[in-house]
Amino acid sequence: MSGLSVRKILDLENDGLNMDADGQFLYVRCKRAVCKYNLTDMTQAAWNEVFKKDGKARSLSVSGDLALLTDFCDLHVLSKYDLQEQFALRLGENASSDIWGAALDSHTVYTAVRNGKMAAVDLSSRSVEYYGIADSSFWDCRVVENRIYAGTVRDELIEIDKDSMRVIRKTELSGNKNIYSLFHDAGMLFAVSQDKTIKAVELGSLENVYTAKKAVGGMARILGIYSGNLIVADSNMVSVWDSQGLRRRETFGFPTGRFNKGIVLAGGRLIGSDYHGIYDADLG
Repeated sequence: MSGLSVRKILDLENDGLNMDADGQFLYVRCKRAVCKYNLTDMTQAAWNEVFKKDGKARSLSVSGDLALLTDFCDLHVLSKYDLQEQFALRLGENASSDIWGAALDSHTVYTAVRNGKMAAVDLSSRSVEYYGIADSSFWDCRVVENRIYAGTVRDELIEIDKDSMRVIRKTELSGNKNIYSLFHDAGMLFAVSQDKTIKAVELGSLENVYTAKKAVGGMARILGIYSGNLIVADSNMVSVWDSQGLRRRETFGFPTGRFNKGIVLAGGRLIGSDYHGIYDADLG
């Protein structure tokens, strides 16, 4: 990865992007619209203006056949093929019940609601159930088989049974510090926290088995794993860690977008952004 070559692949003036990717396409939320680009040549494959006004408390994720957008208290469910909206739901009412991202299984969208609740949206009936999960809010959650894992602003890692939506186990990771980002791979859950650590938790025991101290500086986000390495975005820097022991391999500059939301790992390709465009670099 040394000598990384960064190139600009798209001019795009923006106020901060959200991005995700699947094997063939890059999905971008830019201002009020969502765009879909072919990863081979960055030609536009679809476009839809979803929002009626500007906003910055937004997220974008792609899973299965769907693209999921959150906007303050609203969830928008789009077809990832043509970006047409299938339905939208208001899951909160104000700043005390806004929503934070979304995770998806085959039939349900799980969305974090401020102050420790989780909304479960049935994709067939479009009905919503709310569950009290924690005593504090959580920024990120991951669906792993029949479990959901959430990391709270008070340092709790919580394991939830997906069928009953009851808390099964929980543990503290970093001493009352915000857990910013979670990522699952091969029986391990990786977490980035406000105490500037990266931790690896074994899901069978829910025990922390590796810790990298002074690893990140801000609201870092775990992008994924490539070639046995954990890739972490942190305020226009990207760090590379051995996923088996959390030993730092490399750190380099790369545009990560506003709050590290404008960057994605697509196989061995990093795709990032700033307020003027989209960039890429090959990690191989």
